[in-house]
Amino acid sequence: MRLKGGSGGGADPGAGCVPSPFIKWENARNHKFHQEKLAQMRASVDNRAPPRFKHLYVNAKKAQVEEDRLTEIEHQNRLLLHKLSRIAERRGVTGDGGDRNGKALQPGQACPKKSLNYNSRQTELNRIEADNAAILRRIQMTNNRVSEYSPARMEEEWKDRELHRKLASQFIVSSPTP
Repeated sequence: MRLKGGSGGGADPGAGCVPSPFIKWENARNHKFHQEKLAQMRASVDNRAPPRFKHLYVNAKKAQVEEDRLTEIEHQNRLLLHKLSRIAERRGVTGDGGDRNGKALQPGQACPKKSLNYNSRQTELNRIEADNAAILRRIQMTNNRVSEYSPARMEEEWKDRELHRKLASQFIVSSPTP
């Protein structure tokens, strides 16, 4: 680095040396050039996710098991419907038709609520609604609270830390001579 004010020879290198305006300009230009190169750099490590293959997206075995399960449910439903229709065609407990005048059950008479598990579904629905109401109450209670984080306080703590770091870096520890 070229310095202004040095006489060469035996001058004290730390005394009265001031960089010339050209040196300041050259340093600023080099720094700007360095910043531009850093901005244009690309990563040398490929940190993209590996490619996902089709067999990872679609679980064929799971789909097959689900299809088999649904087919079995459909078969069981058909058997149940057949049995219920045979029961509905009967003439009564004694078989002579005296208790119903020989009429078969009409649709909706065997189960007027349209579902055999109506009570359990209603109980589950009531439980879910109660849980949702409790969650809503908790959310509304937390919305009324004041935040524990204060940007002004965090900024002040940061300034205090910076001051302590600056003071600690200026502290010189002298080692005792043995």
